[in-house]
Amino acid sequence: MITQLQPIKNIRNMANKTKFKKEVIKDIMEELAIGQSIRSCLSPQNKKEDRPCWATFRSWMNNISKYPTLRQDYERAKQDGIEYLLSDAQELINESLINSKTKEKTDLGQTHLVKAYIDLAKWKSERLAPKYYAKKDSLALIGDDKSPLVVKWDK
Repeated sequence: MITQLQPIKNIRNMANKTKFKKEVIKDIMEELAIGQSIRSCLSPQNKKEDRPCWATFRSWMNNISKYPTLRQDYERAKQDGIEYLLSDAQELINESLINSKTKEKTDLGQTHLVKAYIDLAKWKSERLAPKYYAKKDSLALIGDDKSPLVVKWDK
């Protein structure tokens, strides 16, 4: 006897489309401003039902006609988060210096951990806000407009 395959029913309930609420967006921006990632702000682990998923939040940011300031607010909150992260790194350095003065020996593992944290803060700031924190390497071409530009590589 041949039986037909039955489609598997989706066990999960479909979520209702999240509504745009200014209070929720304000809360998300506050969390971004203290250094949290957008993923953690929108994550289901927050247990906050009124939070949108990433796809919905992204579509809101891209819909400039309906939400004209959302992207600028997001970028400003991320820059504030970078400032918060850098100040947190500065506090960590200060605490480590104070602790090293009171101890005979400093913990090498703690020292490496502080260095890794500072390197991460610098890397994030350079990548997320290059306008303010990127290394200022520049290349200038000096010469007159009539002569051709010649580039040579030596082997």
